[in-house]
Amino acid sequence: MKKLITLVLALCLLGVVPALAASYDGVFTNFDQRDNWTEAVIITFNNDGVLVNGSGVEVDGTMVRIVAPGTYMLSGACENGQIVVEIDKAEKAQLVLGGLTLTCLDSAPLYVISADKVSLTLAPGSVNTFTDAAVYTREFEKAPNACICSRDDLTINGSGALIVNGQNNNGIGCKNDLKILSGAITVTAPKNALKGNDSVAIADGVITLTAGKDAIKADNAEEPGKGYIYICGGTLDITAGDDAIQGQQDVTVSGGSIAVAAEGKTVNSKGTQEVAQGVITQK
Repeated sequence: MKKLITLVLALCLLGVVPALAASYDGVFTNFDQRDNWTEAVIITFNNDGVLVNGSGVEVDGTMVRIVAPGTYMLSGACENGQIVVEIDKAEKAQLVLGGLTLTCLDSAPLYVISADKVSLTLAPGSVNTFTDAAVYTREFEKAPNACICSRDDLTINGSGALIVNGQNNNGIGCKNDLKILSGAITVTAPKNALKGNDSVAIADGVITLTAGKDAIKADNAEEPGKGYIYICGGTLDITAGDDAIQGQQDVTVSGGSIAVAAEGKTVNSKGTQEVAQGVITQK
């Protein structure tokens, strides 16, 4: 899997694709591509509490707050728990999902409040499921708006599976850049399945999206070089109540295989649209 991802990234970044409307050199960084680990703080959920082997973690019942950069392995199952990441804006965290089933009954089960970048690494052979509340009542200074919500850059990599059952708003939402490099990812949401305010970039993965609104959306209309969707690989199955792919400023689809059933447009952008022939088909 990693060799395939490396090849796809090399083709994307070396330009072995049709001419693009914008330059995407450096979109997928070394941190984004790092899907291995040697040591990690171990966090194990159950309905009665959370067991932690290591530092950098604060626990309150079944709520976990990660307060230091580093690598964390999360597993177990909990019917009402939450992970909050709140580290310095200059620091990074890698969350390795090693078989975690987490539901939050009053908020989002995973909320990144602050960080430079956070990666979700799907451990080999693991199945990880997140389910949020239909109504959020847990108080934060800035409330989350997605089942997996990040106010900073968020990356998903690894060879495991991720299932996101969004019931409130968006499935996976990011205020900055959202990147998917690999994994078997299934997202259902009443509004947008994947939303990155600044961008959504997909290099590979087997991705199934079911959205009440747009399936993939980037909506920054103000800053130059933002508000774009970039897809250069992967197998995507999209069902959308509105647009399948919506990038406010730019949409570039240079590779992969995308099957679409959308009530709105297949591709929607107020800016440029570059779609390689044969990549998108209608279901």
